[in-house]
Amino acid sequence: MSSEESGPNEDARTLGRYQILETLRRGPITNWYRAEHDDLKRTVLLKALRSGILPSSPFAGALRREAALLTELAHPTILHLYDFVESEETLFLVMEDDDFWPLDQVMKRAATLSPSAVAALALQLTRALEHAHSHGIIHRDLQPNNIFITRLGGIKLINFSAATDQRLPTAPEALGGDSAFGLPSYMSPEQVLGETPDARSDLFSLGVICYELLSGKRPFDAPEAKTTSQRIRHDAPAPLGRLVPKLPAALERCVDRAMQKVPSDRFIDAADMATSLDVVVAESSSAVRNSVVAELHRIGLVDEIRPSLGTLTQPLPKGEGEPVRRAALGLVICLLAIALGGVALEVLATRENDSGGGRKSQELLLRPENAGFLRVVAEPWAHVIVDGQHVDTTPFAQPVSLSPGTHYIRLEHPAAPTERRTVVLRQGENVLLDVTLLVEYPAPKASEDLLLQGPSTDAAVSP
Repeated sequence: MSSEESGPNEDARTLGRYQILETLRRGPITNWYRAEHDDLKRTVLLKALRSGILPSSPFAGALRREAALLTELAHPTILHLYDFVESEETLFLVMEDDDFWPLDQVMKRAATLSPSAVAALALQLTRALEHAHSHGIIHRDLQPNNIFITRLGGIKLINFSAATDQRLPTAPEALGGDSAFGLPSYMSPEQVLGETPDARSDLFSLGVICYELLSGKRPFDAPEAKTTSQRIRHDAPAPLGRLVPKLPAALERCVDRAMQKVPSDRFIDAADMATSLDVVVAESSSAVRNSVVAELHRIGLVDEIRPSLGTLTQPLPKGEGEPVRRAALGLVICLLAIALGGVALEVLATRENDSGGGRKSQELLLRPENAGFLRVVAEPWAHVIVDGQHVDTTPFAQPVSLSPGTHYIRLEHPAAPTERRTVVLRQGENVLLDVTLLVEYPAPKASEDLLLQGPSTDAAVSP
């Protein structure tokens, strides 16, 4: 049997009509190759069953299933499927090739990435997840080696072998030997428990990746996998603000919210997370992909940065141009505010990354028109943090005025676990939040604690 007809044995240089150029990744079930089509001379990626695994095996069925899922997806941030080839001896996926590096290899060269680059990568990943989730597909295996970074600062999400289709009754078997089924560090709590995850599980995994990219540490790692699983379920990670100097508060809150233990405490969906990341990216001085390219240049993967390349400033398919337009609109508003006497500038000065933290500055931000009202009673007492901003310390008489919608409340006490609540307010509605904190040992009085600590400078950080 000629090599063109045989399966992909370890020494074969052809696979079907493709000339293998290099082996990119080996697993116990599948291998990844870079190859060239004999006639078209187009370079592609092949994901093929390893030698000895027949197309009749259950693993081959999982690869067929992955191909079927990929045919439903068409998005610039997801690796595109060109073809699915099956013979009596083997089967393989044919996918687009690009000038890229797996994110885990990038992380080996750089202990951390800049906050602007992490925000840019995360924004693109939320767009990829949003597209997949809109088709009922949950990735379930989001981790650095399943993310490609392109030379132009884009991303490609790969490896849907563990993905579930919410329209189908059964989940696939693990395939490829590199899925989160064998590596719990990026699993959500519900995955650790063996429950059926929904789209918010992918957001938890994305939060873990962002945490690692920013701090250089996985948030729940422990010497033993069992201990890691327990930490994912029960322990809060070290606050990012203590690990990453000058981390934007908005990005810190975004990562923290994505990694909440209970799915209902996370973002509603990928689009919701993308909206929060839009705010972070809008505050960056560079275009979305430029910040990523700058990091690739810093670690020696890109020789030079050429801002004249159109792709670098080209917006992402959905929503990436919005932050730029919002930034321009913000400038116009500022100019109008100056003309009107600077009143609006005083309001803008209370934006969320202001480190002042005083009650007076917060009142401007927390007194919108058409407000709802939140009253907080905490026993014995607590610092009240609303949407990442320190509002006051109980007891206080006046209700907190908040805009209608969903708000995320944290009650902090130096001798008790942090209590978290989600409150949905309607216009004119009064909501009472009555919480008893589990104080573990005698603690200083509220006034003494404030004198020692002042308003929390880590207000946007969950403990």
